[in-house]
Amino acid sequence: MYKNQLQELSQRSCFNLPSYTCIREGPDHAPRFKATVNFNGDTYECPNYCTTLRQAEHSAADVALTELANRGPSNSLAARILDETGVYKNLLQEVSQRVGSSLPTYTTFRSGLGHLPVFTCTVELAGCIFTGEPAKNKKQAEKNAAMSA
Repeated sequence: MYKNQLQELSQRSCFNLPSYTCIREGPDHAPRFKATVNFNGDTYECPNYCTTLRQAEHSAADVALTELANRGPSNSLAARILDETGVYKNLLQEVSQRVGSSLPTYTTFRSGLGHLPVFTCTVELAGCIFTGEPAKNKKQAEKNAAMSA
């Protein structure tokens, strides 16, 4: 999943495709793998050794996506692509699952004229409520709330 998201991000932003390198160690009956991914000139490494090459590459891609998302919304092309692909909502859901809390709950409010609606969304996570910037559609309002969280 993470490798696919990183590849989609590179294709949308016209970057070179991510390239993976892997270290294999240990005996043949119990190998361990640690991967790094080069994305747009930056290198991201999986934090732990994994039992399969696939897990190591996904872990490295997860680190890359998380770090790119943590840079937050900005005018950079990569950040705009992250906003468009909805990575923030995915990351928020994954974090809630990792820490064992309930899934994020989105509440959207519509205001404005019938032909010019304005949507504002809040997301509740672990008892905290975050409000996103207003948007022209519900989908973007939810992404804004996730970015705020």
